[in-house]
Amino acid sequence: MFEHLPGFRDFYPDALARRTHLFAIFRESARRFDFQEFDTPILGPLELYLEKSGEEIASQLFHFTDQGGRQVALRPELTPSLARLAAAKAESLKRPIKWFHVGEHFRYERPQKGRLRSFFQFNADILGESDSAADAELIALLVSILVECGLGPEHFQVRLSDRVTWSLFLESCNVAEDKKGELLNVIDKSERRKPEATKEALEQILPGESDAFIQKIDELKAIDGVEGVIERLLSFSRSDDDEASRRAKEWKQLMGRLDALGCRDHVVVDLSIVRGLAYYTGFVYEAFETSGENRALAGGGRYDHLVGKLSGGSTDLPATGFAIGDVTLSNCLEENNLWPAS
Repeated sequence: MFEHLPGFRDFYPDALARRTHLFAIFRESARRFDFQEFDTPILGPLELYLEKSGEEIASQLFHFTDQGGRQVALRPELTPSLARLAAAKAESLKRPIKWFHVGEHFRYERPQKGRLRSFFQFNADILGESDSAADAELIALLVSILVECGLGPEHFQVRLSDRVTWSLFLESCNVAEDKKGELLNVIDKSERRKPEATKEALEQILPGESDAFIQKIDELKAIDGVEGVIERLLSFSRSDDDEASRRAKEWKQLMGRLDALGCRDHVVVDLSIVRGLAYYTGFVYEAFETSGENRALAGGGRYDHLVGKLSGGSTDLPATGFAIGDVTLSNCLEENNLWPAS
């Protein structure tokens, strides 16, 4: 008897009913926040994904040469397609652009709990708005979706961090600009690696300095409140209007907006969240399950230059967004008995 491929799923009527219920929450929540739904082909040019994430991502994709000789791939994520669509009609689109998408994605990875080769994902993005109000609105939408699913503070929290703060920290350590990306990637992976592996990776980038640098990293990660972040930023500052001072004000503004939107109680400051992808440029965050296995339910952040990169520099738009995968969220709802009986 034939079975589905590894990492793929069949949806019998009861499973499909649950998926439909979840998608309805995604769509209703997004429309309440005045987001518009869009769609894009599931098959795209391989080059689009390589341009965004680098050649190394090719091993994680379902890609092939089609009958026209084109290198194509099943979409592993939505952001490159979103950037392509926005860049193509940037001059005629009313701003801010607030779009959402629900669709299937594919990654050629080893199947494991919470991670499959075929999965559905909800994406919400705001383009054309650089103010932290857009970041706050998206975090509020993320919280709204999870609460609508029946999850409360005892089930999840949104861990908030900032790439700008990390960049200013690296500057204070006199790290060369060309090493920042590598270091942020190592710092991001340090939460999932053994300390020895992190030290080895740091030693390759900063020979002879790994021990001292790890201590500085741990000190920054230990900050657990916005007051501590602001204090640390001001310690980097040399004037009232330099980047560190401005960032301290933006942290304060963001937290105030989250409070005004009624979702502050679900958000914690956690600078260990770095989001290793190099295109992130500002506030970043991940929603984590706090009960059970402490799995990530969603993640996102600001990526102000990606549209420009993927459009060849012809169009640039500030942008921020997040994604929720259906696999870990469905598992969380199942384990907490939060699926509706009907």
